Parts: sequence; C-alpha cells; structure tokens
Amino acid sequence: MKALKFLFGIIIIFGAIAIYGYSNWSSIINWMMPANSRPAKIQFASETITPKQFEKLSEQLKANRPGEYKHIENFKKENILSYEGHKTCLTCHKEITIKDAITGQDRQVDLLHNLTTSAHYRFFTNRHPNVYGFNGELADNFPMGKIDRPCPKPGSFAFTAWASLVPLKNGDTLSEGCGQCHIGGQNQAPLGELMPGYVTKDEEKEAIDCLICHATAYDMNKKQVAINEDGYAHWDQDRSMLAAMSVTRPTAQNCLRCHQHNFGGDIYVDSANAGFMQSLVNHGTNRPRVLHPGSKRGTPYSPSWDVHAAAGVACIDCHTTEGHYIAKGTHTTTMMANDLPDVEVSCEKCHSNKPHSENKEIADYLNNHIERVACQTCHIPSLHPDNATLRDFANPVFEEHPGIYVYDDILKATEPGSGIIYAWWNGDATFLGNPIGDNPNGKDLYRFYNPTNIWPEYKDYDYAGWYEKVMRPIAQKRPSKLYAMKRFNGRQHIDLQNIGPFGGMYVPYNLPTYFASGNPDQAASKEMEHDMMKMMYGFMFKYYLMDKFMSFMDVDEWNSGAYKDAQALKKVEPRWIPNDALLEISHSVRRQGALTCNNCHNPNGVLDWKALGYPDDEVEALTQSPL
Repeated sequence: MKALKFLFGIIIIFGAIAIYGYSNWSSIINWMMPANSRPAKIQFASETITPKQFEKLSEQLKANRPGEYKHIENFKKENILSYEGHKTCLTCHKEITIKDAITGQDRQVDLLHNLTTSAHYRFFTNRHPNVYGFNGELADNFPMGKIDRPCPKPGSFAFTAWASLVPLKNGDTLSEGCGQCHIGGQNQAPLGELMPGYVTKDEEKEAIDCLICHATAYDMNKKQVAINEDGYAHWDQDRSMLAAMSVTRPTAQNCLRCHQHNFGGDIYVDSANAGFMQSLVNHGTNRPRVLHPGSKRGTPYSPSWDVHAAAGVACIDCHTTEGHYIAKGTHTTTMMANDLPDVEVSCEKCHSNKPHSENKEIADYLNNHIERVACQTCHIPSLHPDNATLRDFANPVFEEHPGIYVYDDILKATEPGSGIIYAWWNGDATFLGNPIGDNPNGKDLYRFYNPTNIWPEYKDYDYAGWYEKVMRPIAQKRPSKLYAMKRFNGRQHIDLQNIGPFGGMYVPYNLPTYFASGNPDQAASKEMEHDMMKMMYGFMFKYYLMDKFMSFMDVDEWNSGAYKDAQALKKVEPRWIPNDALLEISHSVRRQGALTCNNCHNPNGVLDWKALGYPDDEVEALTQSPL
C-alpha cells in the first residue's frame, strides 16, 4: 500500500511538473537564453492629443499626402486620441478576413497569430520546398531564414548584430543592426520562435511596429537605436497619431523603407521621386542609421529604374498576400523564408504569354522565346552602379563621411556578362544561392556549379563527379528557363574547423568595432565573445540546429569544440565563397533599353553559349543574327 501511495505521489509530482512546463514553456525557453536576448517590457513614446489637435492633424495629412484615410473616421468613432501599438489596432482588427491564395476562399483568422507566424515577424519559415543542400537533400521542415542564416553581405548574424550604437571619434553616434528592418521592437530577434511549441510573449507583441508597414506618414527619422531601462539596445519607432491616422493598405513606398536597402542600396536616391527612398533620406536625427554602400541586387524599384514603379504598381499587387503572409514566388535563390512557397509570383499574372505585339515583323519570333527565356533576361539590361559584386570584409576602407570604416566592394559590375550572369534555372536553389537548372536540350553539357575559389583543403575534390551524381538529377526535375541573375561573392573570416568543399561557417563581425576601428580581426574576435555565439557553439544549438545546418553544407557535423580557437582567431582565415552566388533579380524592369536580338545572337554577344550547354555546331549557329 505504501509503495502504491509513493508511486501515486511520484505521478502527481511529475504531472505537476509537466503541467507547469507546458504552461510556462515559452518562459523556460527564454530563461535558457542570455539575459540580453530575452523579451523585455519596452516603453515606446506615444502621445495623447486633443480633439482639436486631431482635426488639425487630419487636415495636415490630407493636404500633404492625398489619399483615402479610413482610419481618421474610425478613430473619431472610437474616440481614439492616442496610439498604443498593437492594442490600438486590435480595437477593430482582432480578426481579419483573408483570401486563400490557392483556393480563393475567404476565411477569418486571428490577426496576431497570422502576424507573429509570418516571415516578416519571425525572420524564418520552416518550409523551403525549392532549397537543396549540397548533400542533395531538400532543406525543408527546418527553421531557416535571416534570423539564423549567416550571410557574407552584412558580415554578421541577426541574432548578434540586432541593435547597436556606434560611437565615433568625432563625437557622433550612429545606429546599426539587423533589427532596423524588422517589425519586432525587442532587444533581440524573436529567437524563441525557433523552438517548437513557443507561444509569442505579450511583451513581444506589444513591441511590434505595425505602422512601419501600414502608415504612409511614418517618420523614418525615429527609427534609430535607443537604450531601454535595462541598459539593452532596441530600435525605436514612430508611434505618433499622425502616423496612426495615415494607415492604409501597404504601398510600395512603405515596403521600400526596408527593401530598397537590398534593391538600390543606401546611397542612391531617385530624383524623380525620393519617396521610394524614405529610409535613405530620413535616416535618423541624433543617432542616424549607418548608410551602407553597395546594394545586394542593384535593381532599384523606383520610377527612373522600373516601369512598374513608374506606373504605380504596389508590391502586394504582384506579391499575393494571405493577411501578413506574403508570397515571394516559387523561384528564389536567397529568400529561404517564404510564407507561401507554393504561390507563384510571375509576369504572366498581368501579361499574356505572348506579350510582344507592337512590331509585327518580329513579334512572333520574340514570343517564341517565352517558353525558354524569362522576361527578366531581356528586360533587366543592367544594374545600378552602386551594387556589390565582390565584397571584401578583410580590407576595410575609411570613408570621411560619416567617418567610419566600411568593407571594400572591389567590384561593382553592372553589365551583362559581368554583373549580370545568365543561367538555366528551374526555380530551385542550393543552400548558398546557386540557381539549379539544366539546358532543356538534354545533352548534359551544362553545369550550374563551377567553383572558381576552390579551397586548398579540397583541391582534389571531385566536383564534376559530385555534380553528376547529386545535382544533375535535381537540375532535371523541373523544366528550366534562361534567367538573368545577379552575381555576388563575399570574402569573410571563416572557421576552418567547420568547413566543407562548398564553404564553411562564417565568423561574424562586431559591427561597431568594425566600423569604428577598421580592424576585422578585432571585430571578429569581439563578436565571438557574444553570448549568442557561445550558445551557437553549445550543445543545444548543435543538436537542434547546427548539425542539420552543416549537413546541408555536406559536412558530417557541427564542430562545437572549435569555439575557443575561433574566438582566438586560431584556424580562422578570410576566404571567398568557393562559387559565386547568383541572386534572383525581378525589379528594375525596363521597356526602353531592353536587350535586342543582336545583344545575344552575335559572336561578341552577352551569352556564353558553350557555357550554357550547347555543342560547338549549335554555338556557331546561335552566334549569328536570325534577322
């Protein structure tokens, strides 16, 4: 009897522990995080105005920004005179109606759940049905995106370089970090969301910046780093009533507050309409954001560069939405986080499959290309001059204004054949941004992966044999078209104890140290001291995330024991990625200046027909003008 009572007691105790663990699972996850990476209560400045001030702001908004602002009347009806973040939005929008992107059926969803499970909040998704590891496995059902994917473009990880002040010798202080392009306003990226069963905490919801996407009158000068009461840094927001009253369906200009950074960079401002570059024109008051030269893609979405921008096409006119889920298309090489990976984003949604009609003599000839040549291939004829083709973090250069050291973009190629490379692409991609595809002629003469920076440890690796065994079958799974792609490579410190034949783990840079000192070694060592880097090299990251991550790099496992050496910069060396990445480009579409027949079909044309997998006799024919 005593034994039975004892057993019953044990069951009760373990049951209580299980119930406590289940109900407090999110808190337990955050407790395991470093103190500076846990959600905290953050106070954002808000204002309370009088009805008279409300009317004045309403008139000001309508005069300066013509448009339909339904929230003015809604706020009057609800007597809303202060904007308090998401709580104000939920007054009317606790649930929203969305249209299923596949079936077209309407359904009701919880707004906050829809938002906090989106890529724009989480910075990752679990589904990546078009991304393959170099081991040939689909990198699917695996949490991956900008939140935890190292990238040689910024030189840092989102979970270390979230929000930082950069004090300069001249007395100025700048704001820097990945969090500037995130709708969450916490001290850290939403790392808890990576863990199964995590439920977004109230303090995380309260810090969400709804207005940066929805308010036409959002003041980007307020988007700068601030210090919370706990001493940790976070990104401030515009929570003014003027911004709240200007809420609309997101415009292209709203989206570009973050996305123009990668399209056109932080330097170029379109003289035709600076509203497309709000974050560049208004980059902060007393702690301005660092403006980064060298855009990732070199394809500005603005009236002078894109016919769709000039025509007033909004981003979500093409990028189908389900509430806060936004389609990025089935063809991506670098956007691993994709809310709706089965939903296409294509030119054919608006244009027919026979778009050429003006010149009757050659219309049929041009339209016959549509089956094998993507629209972008001809209609993105060049890139913006300030783009990054080859970026070297190991040799920073000093810029007098604003007085910081920056990476050296040693090549900013803009023209077809140099900055723009042409590749067969079926919509799939490798783990490091290589478009997967094959020439439809079936002759097996085309290879999309040809490393030019083979690392000494793998000088004898059989890349050709690996390609035929692992990648060609994947390349031939779906039909390919010829696409124009943006070339990019970066040189950054690499942990040589975590490498494989296709690359290795980057050692990130502490950006304040990098910008202020110009010493990449010092910046790398400093960032390795970050608590999250210690966790990354710990057992939890190893078994939950990093072993799987390294398997897609075709490496057996994550060597967590390399941490101390990497922190001391032992067995660490700056290196170029073995094979240039080719990034998808779909913007800066032009009608005037598009490539013509002669640009491709002549002996000195922009296409390398032999590299594209054509035999010699066909190459000779293809280099002759068909007209």
